[in-house]
Amino acid sequence: MSKGQPSQNSKIMADHSKEDDQYETESKFGVLKASRFVIDRYFTQSKTSQLVQHQLASFNRFQYSNIPEIIQQYNPVTILHGYNSELNQYEMEVNVTFKNIHYTRPIIHENNGSTQLMWPSEARLRNFTYASPIYVDVAVNISTRNKDNEIEHHPEKVLKMINIGKIPIMLRSEYCMLNIRSHHDSQHYHECRYDPGGYFIVNGNEKVIVSQERMVENYPFVFKTQKASKRSVYSIDIKSVPPEKFLPAKTCNINLYPRNGSYGHTIRINFPHLRQEIPVMIVFRALGIETDRDIIMYIIESWENPDASEFCRILRPSIEESSTILTQPLALEYILKYTHLIGFPQEMKLDHSQKIAHIQNILTKEFLPHIGQDKTKKAYYLGYMVRKLLLTFMGRIDTDDRDNYQNKRVDTPGMLLATLFRQNFTKLIKDMRNSIIKEINNGAWKASGNISELINNTNIYKVIKGTTIESGLKFALSTGNWGSTKVSGKVGTAQVQSRLSFNSSQSHLRRVNTPIEKTGKLVPPRKLHATQWGNICPAETPEGGSVGVVKNLAMLSYITHDTPTVPVIEFLNRFGMVSITEVSVGKLDKRCKIFVNGNWLGVHSNLLDISKKMKTQRRMGLIDSYTSIYCKFHTCELWIYTDAGRIVRPVYRVRDNQTMITDAIIAGLEKKIISWNQLLCGYHYCDTTSPDQSDVKDMTDANPELIARISSDLKEGIVELLDSNETEECLIAESYQNLVTNRFNRLRRYTHCEIEPSGLLGVLASCIPFPDHNQSPRNTYQSAMGKQAMGIYSSNFLQRMDTMGHILSYPQRPLVSTRMAKYLDVENMPNGINVIIAIGSHSGYNQEDSIIFNQSSIDRGLFRSTFYRMYRDEEKKNQLSGEEEKFCLPEREHTKGMKSGNYQHLDSSGIAKINSSLKGGDIIIGKVIPMKTKTVFGEKKYKDNSTPVRHNESGVVDKVYVNRNGEGYRFCKVRTRTERIPQIGDKFSSRHGQKGTVGMTYRQADMPFTKDGIAPDIIINPHAIPSRMTIGQLFECVMGKACVHLGLMGDGTPFNGVSIKHLEDQLQRCGFERNANEILYNGRTGEQMECSFMIGPTYYQRLKHMVEDKIHSRNRGPVVMLTRQPAEGRSRDGGLRIGEMERDCFIAHGTPHMLKEKLVEGSDGFETNICEHSGLIAAVNPEKNIYNSFGKNYSQFSKIQIPYACKLLFQELQSMGIAARIIT
Repeated sequence: MSKGQPSQNSKIMADHSKEDDQYETESKFGVLKASRFVIDRYFTQSKTSQLVQHQLASFNRFQYSNIPEIIQQYNPVTILHGYNSELNQYEMEVNVTFKNIHYTRPIIHENNGSTQLMWPSEARLRNFTYASPIYVDVAVNISTRNKDNEIEHHPEKVLKMINIGKIPIMLRSEYCMLNIRSHHDSQHYHECRYDPGGYFIVNGNEKVIVSQERMVENYPFVFKTQKASKRSVYSIDIKSVPPEKFLPAKTCNINLYPRNGSYGHTIRINFPHLRQEIPVMIVFRALGIETDRDIIMYIIESWENPDASEFCRILRPSIEESSTILTQPLALEYILKYTHLIGFPQEMKLDHSQKIAHIQNILTKEFLPHIGQDKTKKAYYLGYMVRKLLLTFMGRIDTDDRDNYQNKRVDTPGMLLATLFRQNFTKLIKDMRNSIIKEINNGAWKASGNISELINNTNIYKVIKGTTIESGLKFALSTGNWGSTKVSGKVGTAQVQSRLSFNSSQSHLRRVNTPIEKTGKLVPPRKLHATQWGNICPAETPEGGSVGVVKNLAMLSYITHDTPTVPVIEFLNRFGMVSITEVSVGKLDKRCKIFVNGNWLGVHSNLLDISKKMKTQRRMGLIDSYTSIYCKFHTCELWIYTDAGRIVRPVYRVRDNQTMITDAIIAGLEKKIISWNQLLCGYHYCDTTSPDQSDVKDMTDANPELIARISSDLKEGIVELLDSNETEECLIAESYQNLVTNRFNRLRRYTHCEIEPSGLLGVLASCIPFPDHNQSPRNTYQSAMGKQAMGIYSSNFLQRMDTMGHILSYPQRPLVSTRMAKYLDVENMPNGINVIIAIGSHSGYNQEDSIIFNQSSIDRGLFRSTFYRMYRDEEKKNQLSGEEEKFCLPEREHTKGMKSGNYQHLDSSGIAKINSSLKGGDIIIGKVIPMKTKTVFGEKKYKDNSTPVRHNESGVVDKVYVNRNGEGYRFCKVRTRTERIPQIGDKFSSRHGQKGTVGMTYRQADMPFTKDGIAPDIIINPHAIPSRMTIGQLFECVMGKACVHLGLMGDGTPFNGVSIKHLEDQLQRCGFERNANEILYNGRTGEQMECSFMIGPTYYQRLKHMVEDKIHSRNRGPVVMLTRQPAEGRSRDGGLRIGEMERDCFIAHGTPHMLKEKLVEGSDGFETNICEHSGLIAAVNPEKNIYNSFGKNYSQFSKIQIPYACKLLFQELQSMGIAARIIT
């Protein structure tokens, strides 16, 4: 081969390289452009915000599906009365059936009898609960026995429109007034136009139900545990829930124990109503599998199994243990001995056949209820569980991981409310039974003798108490304690919505909680599990005890609701699934098992074939897009899930390392003629009932050729929703660049590609520019501090009367932002300001985390904010006197116990005048309580009960609201405002976790400046960057500087491949130094500074931690009555505690006398007399000539000064018989 000619391989590589470059330049831009449109379609697929769609969808399902299902499963409620022991029968039977469930709009019932529709804004102001009544029709059927012992049926009585309680309505849900009147702007109803909803209003407070993690149901888990006997056992547990009913889970567990006193292991089982564990072989026989051979076959599935002999060896002790129980009747008799017979009236006598029938009923309905009532299927599933237990014991498969997200589900608010509603409705039914029995015994119907009038319109609300459900739901939402009892792990389920910033309120609605003790030492549940990738934000979790326990959803993740299984089962049958009852036991080993929501339905000969066919149906929209189809290749099983609580996220489908996006699809997305559902299910899919079509343009004017191309290219969905199960069998490219790299060399065969890599971050982390260049803990810090940043927390803050609120006066949109921030309304509700930052040491006042501020910038309004505080009171009825309180201006000559504050700002109604300037202690709401008895001080008719301004706060009265609450009492809310100007000690932070407090403020004349005369607003220390490794802040500064010069907005989206070299080149083209460094000049001397400073715009946040809220000092003040020591805490005007370290400092500085003065005279100094004989405290009063002590001493006493707490200690010791003596 000659020197000048290239080799054949190099030609191929050159051709590939040329084609690769062309492909990358043409397609990469198209895919990135399409991704932006796809993300747009995702976040605009419904009328409400996609960020809280999991909250709204679950609540809508609770209201329209779960409540009717729960009520229906109790129908009919049977009440038996008049037991006849001779006939073993009841003389009367009452059946109550609930029908026609419907709701009305939230309504306000005024004190004067009038009614009006309730709007959320009015519910907040008037402390109402935004709730809707539930009405049902109650049908009563009564049957009695006459003298001839014949059953006599009385005519059915139907009571219409019976109120059984109220349920709180979630804002922006289908039944919310804001959703019904959605054609109006939200501001028309005094609502924030950007508020996504997803929360409740209870007693005027906004409440959020935090989604709760739980273990998946209908799945057998194998764990190696330690029992109380310290013997190592393997256990397999399952929580079984029937699909058609909303019932609590039935637990079944099987344990593998070492055999006592001999070789081998025994297998024992426990399920509902059993008093103790019983051998598992007996349960097989009770299910109709009687011979040992058949039982073993149900477990090992085939004699050709290579582990068959090992299975038999392990099962032999269990077979021997139950060798005396060989038939089904004997097995049922054995189970009867260890079963609780419950569910029958106490007076009813059961014969043996009824007891056996009860055991049969338990096996049919209570044992593995998710399988159904077919005992053969239950035997198959029991064999599957025992097989899995033995395979784990033999080391063939691993134990299950509790922290794996494949094994978890997330209960959304609708599911949690459904559980709570079921518990309270059960209580309502129980109370109804007792009330009906009382009516039968002592009711008004006895006067006429007409039993049909047992329940009528007069006594229906005495029988059915509508307050049971209402008070139960209201109590849970008010306190956060979920469930009928205070169960561990259910405290804090409902929380007051965070309204400090707009981002914090959005983040709160996407929070997920793991129900474990926050003080626990368990580490694995707190760690970031690999299966959380893309579903849970890796950065947003609090510090301290809640780290890893409280999590937040990623931006693109969604929590599913349950969908019908009927289409799934129909397609499985069509594709060749054979029902498990139609297959002989010995032929299961070589076929793949098919499970739908944990129920083993059948088998198939080809696992890959049927999984591909089912996924094709999903991509065409023939089964629901949220269905999970997961192949377990190592056990040859196909698991299909349609249940609620799975976290899914969208990704591109990939074929031959290429996405399926074409130019026609990009054009269709750009022209808004492709909906989100069509991206999932193909262009043929058109769901006219879905709100997804609301943002799709009318296609009558669309290009027919383009429509034809889209129809051809989009026959199937190009986007799939994957959960943690299905992700296990996929290879997902992190970005489109990975596909380009592997297109020709095929190092990896990708199945999917991320739509937007930054979608794995949560709400707060998505607002951080270049987080991929920061140290991970710094992103976590910013996720916490972003919730504390001041901004505009709601666009209707002037109409609201929140307890407290911070509003930044001049917020700005960030110069450098991310693509995801667009969907968080950061541009409309900002919480920071772009300021000029200089990085460098200057004057020593910005050491550590201190920062130097430009005082002139502060004077111009930089970071100036307004603090709002709300005071409220009501004219409630006094419990002691029985008199009603009233708002008024108290008069000193008629009022007792008037406060020391200023009453001059009150008007005649007792409420502070608007624009009045108040100081701490001034009265803001005047209120008196009438007194029944006259006092010795004269004609004092009233006692003062006014509300003062907090002693450490001041402000101007901004707004007054007076109205009546739900009980008819007048109440008053007064809001004050205070201007907060940044000062030394206030806390600020960048978006990269670089927090710091103001260490010094300089006038602009004293600040260093550039050659152009630009002086920085803030100077931070350069040591803060390398030690914290927040390189993202430097990226933001460089990009922001170029953006200011070019008049553009910067894109700081993570994982977008932006390099520092590219940014430096852009900055250099703008005429700046590549690293954004500039020479500064000393503001005081005018001299050039020795080193250059990095200077440029950076987005900074002002946090809620301010000196004015924390500074505390005191000379004299209130003391605690018991110890006579100063009260504790700033809010009580308490003293400053001198602890051990402070004591050591006083001693080290040689000021012991000052220490004594502070600890004794300034605190609780007390003078007393000590008997010089006994050393005990004596009773001495020279004025009354009293000298007495325990030692019969009447003259020799010493006066000492001790702390009053010391005197209390001596008296405590004396009460225990211990004499503490002081030697003087």
